[in-house]
Amino acid sequence: MRRRILLLVFSTTLFALTLLGVVLMTVIWQMTTGAAQSRADGAASKLATDVQAKVALGVRPTVEDLEPFAVSNGAYIEVVVPKDQRWGPAFVLSAGEPFDGAGFVGTAKDDSVTATVAISTASKVQQVVGQGLIVLAISLGALAAAMAVAWFYTRRLTQPFEDFKEFIASVATGDRRGLKKRYGLAEIDMVAEVLDTGVSRFDQMLERERQATQDASHQLKSPLTAISMRLEEIAMTDDLDVAHEEATVALAQVERLAGVVDEVVGVMRGQRSSMPVEFAVDSMVRDQVQEWLPAYRAAGRDLRVSGRDGIRVVAEPGAQAQALATLLENSLAHGAGITTVRIRLTSGWAVVEVADEGDGVAPELEGQVFDRTVSGGGSSGLGLAVARTLVSGDGGRLELISPRPAVFAIFLPALPETEPRAGVGQEPQADVAIAASSAASTSSGNTQRR
Repeated sequence: MRRRILLLVFSTTLFALTLLGVVLMTVIWQMTTGAAQSRADGAASKLATDVQAKVALGVRPTVEDLEPFAVSNGAYIEVVVPKDQRWGPAFVLSAGEPFDGAGFVGTAKDDSVTATVAISTASKVQQVVGQGLIVLAISLGALAAAMAVAWFYTRRLTQPFEDFKEFIASVATGDRRGLKKRYGLAEIDMVAEVLDTGVSRFDQMLERERQATQDASHQLKSPLTAISMRLEEIAMTDDLDVAHEEATVALAQVERLAGVVDEVVGVMRGQRSSMPVEFAVDSMVRDQVQEWLPAYRAAGRDLRVSGRDGIRVVAEPGAQAQALATLLENSLAHGAGITTVRIRLTSGWAVVEVADEGDGVAPELEGQVFDRTVSGGGSSGLGLAVARTLVSGDGGRLELISPRPAVFAIFLPALPETEPRAGVGQEPQADVAIAASSAASTSSGNTQRR
């Protein structure tokens, strides 16, 4: 690129200087010829005047009188002296070297004396050639200066492109530290700024993709755990009716599994994987409780639900089900005793509380429990962070309303009720209140930690 720019500057400058030189030489030639003609005319007039002055004084002009004038003017001269009674008939005097060819001839007459002065063109050509050499020397100097300036600026202009090339190559290898260079040229600095901005956005996009993949992977553990428990129930039972019932539930969970990935990844990217719909909170809660019953049964834990029926919200059911599953999973992994899911309505919010009888959240983690990578049990710490994102995606919020024992609550904007709804009652429903059974001896290793 630098060579092409230098070649372009050289050819352009050479053309401009050549054109300028032609114009200058034309002007010089015209000025020189004009000056030579004027000089010949002036010299002839002066010579005629001088000779006439001598004639008037009665002095006969001689060639010796004319030689100094011819030499000083570099010309060939002729003077016609009229006849006079003092020296007889008219005669012609000449001085200087005669020449053949073109020249500048000036003729003047003063009274009866006629003078002719001829200046050779050859002498003027030599003068013009000398001036042309001066013009050529100046042009070569200007060309050299132009190329020096062009070399300096092409180096300054091409260096950023070499840096851009190295920078893009480094980005391709995974180095995304940014260019962080500016060159004092507005246009090139603008390109550098665009490159830095583009790499920064690209880095953010990759980070969002990595985070979305990590979050989706983490959130898949919950439904996979529930499916695993269902399959274990099928493997352990000899009752075909029970096996059929468990298999039906497991198939439904598998069908929902595909939607989990889309919902979680969509929320992490700031996109909606599906449109919010109206649904009953208690229906979503009971579905999740049913899915987690085998896991709680295997751990010898109770899982109960209480509160109001008929509270309706507009949200993504899958996303909110995932958030609730995270709370149930955390309660199973980190809590103890009975886990209670309570549904209530307060100040226009549908509230789903998940509480257990464990030790709760450590005091030093209370303010950071929803931060990514923060965990009190040696796990990844992604669960609650992702759950809060899922809930906030539908205009709700996830809060820790009691640290010890731990009580987490999902708040979603509730739809106005058309008529009063009957409560579930203080006693838990038979299908969701599971007491500890002989399965308590089953290992809790299948449970997932947040």
